[in-house]
Amino acid sequence: MDVRYAMKVPKYRWFLWAATLAAAVFFLLQMGFLTRGHATTAARGFELLDSLMSHIRNDYLEERDPVETAEGTFRGLVNSLDPLSAYLSKDLVADYEARSAADTGPGVVVLKRYASFPQVAGVVERSPAETAGLKLGDLLTAIGGRSTLSMSLTEVKLRLRGTDEKPVDLRVLRGNDTQNLSVARARLFPEAFTFSRTPGQPARLRIHRFSAELPSQLKREVVPALKGGRTPLVLDLRGCQEGAVEDAAKVVNLFVKAAEAGRFEGRANARETIACPAEAELGSIPLVVWTDAGTAGAAEFAAGVLQELRKSKIVGFRTPGLVGRTTLIPLKDDSAVLLTSAVFALPSGRRLWDEGVVPDAAIPVDKLDDKTYLEKTAPLLPKL
Repeated sequence: MDVRYAMKVPKYRWFLWAATLAAAVFFLLQMGFLTRGHATTAARGFELLDSLMSHIRNDYLEERDPVETAEGTFRGLVNSLDPLSAYLSKDLVADYEARSAADTGPGVVVLKRYASFPQVAGVVERSPAETAGLKLGDLLTAIGGRSTLSMSLTEVKLRLRGTDEKPVDLRVLRGNDTQNLSVARARLFPEAFTFSRTPGQPARLRIHRFSAELPSQLKREVVPALKGGRTPLVLDLRGCQEGAVEDAAKVVNLFVKAAEAGRFEGRANARETIACPAEAELGSIPLVVWTDAGTAGAAEFAAGVLQELRKSKIVGFRTPGLVGRTTLIPLKDDSAVLLTSAVFALPSGRRLWDEGVVPDAAIPVDKLDDKTYLEKTAPLLPKL
C-alpha cells in the first residue's frame, strides 16, 4: 500500500459542491483567470453565485447560517488548490502564528490530500499515539469532534498539537473498523536532533525538526565527533516535517558545498536560489539518508539535494513532494489564506514538488523498521 495515495474519498453533499462551484466562479472572476472586461461574463458569474446561495438559504432542508456556509465554501476552494494551501479561520490564524517548537502532540505524522481523510504516515516510538495503538495507514476521520474531511493539512496539524498535554479526541478508521480514542499529548522532542553511536553500526543523526539553532548545535556537538574520521553516518529524516528550507540548507552545507543547491520557482519565471556556500566540514564522510512517507518539506529538500549533489544514497520510502514556499495573506475578518507561492527544483531542473524523493534502495510500506533500514544500508557504506 502506498500511503500517499491510499486515502479514501467519500461523496460530498450536493449543496457543498454547489457552494464550492459558486465560490470558484467568483474567485476566478475576481483573480482575473476569466476574460477581463466582459461585463456580461462577470454578471453571469455573480448571478450564479447569488442563485446558488439563495437556494441553499431557502430550499435546503435545514436553515443554514450564511456566514458558516460561506466559510465552508472558502475553505473548500482554497484547500483544494494543493496540500500546502489552506483557509484559516480567525482562531486557526492565532494558533498558526503562535505555534512553536515547545508545542506538544500525540506523536503521529500525517499526510492529507483534498477530499480525503488525513492518513497516518508515521507513529513516533514510545509516544502517546503508539501507546494508544495508532498504526501506519490509519485514517483520522475526526479531531476533537470535528470531521477532518474538509480540513487542510495545516489545520489537521494545528488541531493535533497544543501547548499542554491535554488529550485530543480522535476518531480512527482502520479498514472497516472505527475507533474513538482519547490520545494524550506530550512534548516528544525537546531537542531538534538525536545523535547516537552503536558499536558495529554507522553513527546516526536523526533530525526531528529543522530549527534556526540546529546548524550551530550540530557544529558544536556532532561535527567534532565525526570530523576527520571515516565513521559512516546515517542521516535519519524519517517523520521530519517541521522547519524552514533555509535552516535545512545550513545543515546540508555541512555535507556538501554548492553555489546553487536548487531554487524556488514562482509565477512569471520568478526564481529564488538556495545556496550552500561554506566549506563542507563533513564532506568526506560516507553518508546514507533515511526517508519515509512522513519525510516532508525541508527534510525532502535535504534528502533531494544530498542525493543529487553529493550522490548520497537514499534508503526508505518515497517522500510526498511537499517542498513549497507558502505566503500567509490576512483577510479583512481576521481570517487568512495560506497560499503556495513557489515550488522547489533541484539544480538539474527536477522539481521535488509532488514528485518527492525516490529512494535508491526502496523499502515496502510494511517493512519500515530499523532492522530493515540497517539491512538495506549496510551494502551502501564501508564496513566498520
